Amino acid sequence: MSSVKVPASDWKDFLDGFTRRHHGRMVRIETHDAKTEETVISRSMELQSVDFDTEDEKNPRINVIVRSGLKEIKHIFFRPSHLTLYLSERGADEGLEIESINTVTNIRFRAAASGLVGDAA
Repeated sequence: MSSVKVPASDWKDFLDGFTRRHHGRMVRIETHDAKTEETVISRSMELQSVDFDTEDEKNPRINVIVRSGLKEIKHIFFRPSHLTLYLSERGADEGLEIESINTVTNIRFRAAASGLVGDAA
């Protein structure tokens, strides 16, 4: 697996494209809190969107929206400092890492079933 740091100046366009490519894919969200040393891992849920929100210029955020059945869940990461894309050996997106105030969050795609290559998403 390799990683690519996404420059902050590219976050909006990058996340818009990431959402278009992966809308509807199943993901798990793993958040590690640096202050409490706790890690919380969600069950698999359907990715709706990941966007860079600069409405409040002093407190930008990355919003991750997932769906579980009929429920929509919004994760908000305030003042992100780093955004990293993880790639498989074949160059396919494997997930994202978002560093924000006191947290490091990984959005991981559920592995495809054996014998399937890629995703039609």
